[in-house]
Amino acid sequence: MSIRKILAKIHLIIGLGTGILFSVVALSGALYTWEPEVSRIIYQHEVEKQSKPFVPVTALINTMKQAFPEGDFRTALYRDQESSIEVLLYVPGTYYLAQINPYTAELIHLQDMKQGWLNHLKNLHRNLLLGDIGREIVHWVTLLALPMLISGLVLWWPIRGWPKKEKFYIKWSVSPKKLNYDLHNILGFYATWILIFSVVTGLFWGFEIVKDISKEISGENEISYETPTSKISTTNQTSDSNEILNSLIKKYHSEFSNSQVRIGIPHRKDEAIHLSVIDPNKGINAVDHFYHDRYSGEPIQGEFLNGLSNERSTFNLINGMVYDIHLGGIMGLPGRILVFLASLIGASLPITGFIFWLSKNKNGQKTI
Repeated sequence: MSIRKILAKIHLIIGLGTGILFSVVALSGALYTWEPEVSRIIYQHEVEKQSKPFVPVTALINTMKQAFPEGDFRTALYRDQESSIEVLLYVPGTYYLAQINPYTAELIHLQDMKQGWLNHLKNLHRNLLLGDIGREIVHWVTLLALPMLISGLVLWWPIRGWPKKEKFYIKWSVSPKKLNYDLHNILGFYATWILIFSVVTGLFWGFEIVKDISKEISGENEISYETPTSKISTTNQTSDSNEILNSLIKKYHSEFSNSQVRIGIPHRKDEAIHLSVIDPNKGINAVDHFYHDRYSGEPIQGEFLNGLSNERSTFNLINGMVYDIHLGGIMGLPGRILVFLASLIGASLPITGFIFWLSKNKNGQKTI
């Protein structure tokens, strides 16, 4: 049996065995590509711009104490002048995101992030709504998708010579059977080049051994990170600490006016104030992290796991790139559009492939 026939059988067996699951994962992933835009609408991020300063952190804390006292206030994300301030709150078993008016501290929207159709869509992509078992299934479907995609590319290439121009575009006036074949063969060719990157990055998340090998090769395991800590004060400085939070967010949001700034509220006595400066037009690798003593407000220096973007380790650079590549964010909006279209096509490939296999069987041709 020739290598080409072996690849054809591999392509067919994997496609028939995992096709439905791959379609579900690909389709849900395609739809979830637009999570930032959808979240802005359904979680009511939009606010009317006003010519007044943003409210301090303490105003946000007071708002949530009255509106949602059971929530453990964790972080506040200050964005642009037409966006709400987003507050993260922990509750046993789940977490909430609150959208607060940056000019009045009025609560606009409160969302349990483990509820709602957008969260279900995310979990459908990650674990087929089946929890840990589903997560393992998705990981293995992702792994099997790699040889299926690569074998499809090999099969697309003609047995002899170079591909003719007919291999690159679809003729819509042909018979339904030929059209179905072209939708599978030609669209699959274009989408596979993008899907391979989505699959490989999915494997990085899905299998710990991939991360472990990456850490070993990059030297990450040899790095000893420090933990940013505050010098514990013996006096009660609650009011001073609040003022430090307010002054820091004001300083950073003013200094980095074109960026988003997230401030973390310390809970442990020795915990530092954590500020993240996020450029919304760039990926995870562009995020800068800063730390300040919760009692004095003084900056804390050191070699931290999350530090300045230009000091990230090789592994952390790879880890950030994996996230951005998987979602297409590494190329901005055009990249997300490409991932969206490729994933939509990917979701259709098992369907068109099954129809093609079924039609061959009806014609009496042995395919497996």
